[in-house]
Amino acid sequence: MTQKQQTLSELINPTERQRDFLAAIEAHDYVLYGGAGGGGKSYILRWWLVIFLYAAFKVHGLANVQVALLCEDYPSLLDRQISKIRTEFPPWLGQLCESNGNRNFTLRKQFGGGSIALRNLDDPSKYQSAEFAAIAVDELTKHAKETFDFLRFRLRWPGIARPKFAGATNPGGIGHAWVKKLWIDGEFPEEMEPLRDEFDFVQAKASDNPHLTENYYKNLLTLPPWMAKAFAEGDWNMFAGQYFINFSLKRHTYAAHEISLKPWWVRWISMDWGFDHPGCVHWHAIDENQRIYTYRELYGSRKGEREWGEQISALSKGERITAFYISPDADAKRNQANTIREEIGENLTGVIQPSDADNGRIAGWRLLYQLLDADQWIINRDTCPKLVECLPTLIRNAPDKSEDVLKVDHSENTVGDDAADCARYGLKTKLAPRGKPLEIRIQDRIQDFAEKRVTTVEKLEPNTIAMLSRKAERLERSKGHHTVQRWRPGMRNRG
Repeated sequence: MTQKQQTLSELINPTERQRDFLAAIEAHDYVLYGGAGGGGKSYILRWWLVIFLYAAFKVHGLANVQVALLCEDYPSLLDRQISKIRTEFPPWLGQLCESNGNRNFTLRKQFGGGSIALRNLDDPSKYQSAEFAAIAVDELTKHAKETFDFLRFRLRWPGIARPKFAGATNPGGIGHAWVKKLWIDGEFPEEMEPLRDEFDFVQAKASDNPHLTENYYKNLLTLPPWMAKAFAEGDWNMFAGQYFINFSLKRHTYAAHEISLKPWWVRWISMDWGFDHPGCVHWHAIDENQRIYTYRELYGSRKGEREWGEQISALSKGERITAFYISPDADAKRNQANTIREEIGENLTGVIQPSDADNGRIAGWRLLYQLLDADQWIINRDTCPKLVECLPTLIRNAPDKSEDVLKVDHSENTVGDDAADCARYGLKTKLAPRGKPLEIRIQDRIQDFAEKRVTTVEKLEPNTIAMLSRKAERLERSKGHHTVQRWRPGMRNRG
């Protein structure tokens, strides 16, 4: 090791955990560092890129190599990186400069003249023609999987056999699910399996950083429980913006062998219809104490109405299903006379016809939260894997819509929100009041019929009234209006 490398090492003075990261990124091509607050993530990212550039010159003889240091937007880039580079990087090392609106830190010629491109990711397509020998992304979970794939495509440089990618992040954000899958859970899509051994995760917490005061870590522990778990303990099952912070695998799920559903419990079905994006069906039951069990799941895409109807019928065989609520978009028509809801209904055997679900999003999410909070809703984790996977990943929408859940499309590394939407349709429609009681709406229809004929209900024949009642009931039920006593925590049946 040369004197200059020793000086650089002394200048950086990495913590023990930061040294673990440097060792990991030397051995692997894709490394995630951090996963909690205060671990010195942003610091080691920028200094790693300096080390990478110097090594490219000293070891491989490559001058003027370019790497990238990226943040989600320019204010974050300025705050977390550029402002720190101004004070941390000494003048003898290189120069921070701006050209054509872009900022770069360029090492001096005696260190190879390599450059760190300081960029934001508000529009990754800006770098369509760019090439980088290494990329570091600060707060990786703020980005979608598509951004990561796009950046991987930009990793190439003549003479660099193994370009490197490093991410630093806290739990949370729109990218939480896919980052967790790859680096924490080790779940890879088929096309990425060859890269499995190139991924590594180095966890760093505030308690690992000797440059922080003891009070900093203690203050993290005084945050609300979910925040403390995410930022102090690095718990990837809890994160900023998470909607269902009260969801617990231990409290709210059960194994198939643990609970036997009673045949007299009321059962119903809910469905979030989909074709190109996944569709989902859930089966629910409610016991004598108003505790709800979501006990079966059917999930998939590119299924026609006939296939959905046949599969739902087969899975419901032998059960008395009292209601079937389907997402309102199933009232659309696809090159046929009937709606999607009607087409599915025509292919059902032994199952009640589907009716429109209540699509009140904010009230629906709030209801699901309340049910979880009161331990009144549990899910079979063996037979409903998508719902169990989905619920803890949902995050709140933009600040002005924080009571709603952010819509997330399904992808190869993101479960999406379809399973949660399906459960919301089922529980909200069943448990929330829907206006006038069914009997009153039937009477209103009969009254309208009589008025159109310039008569009164009393003058109608009894057989006519009976026929009209049956027809009105079918029409009202097909609209999905079902009056059920409003649920409240701790509610019990009265008889």
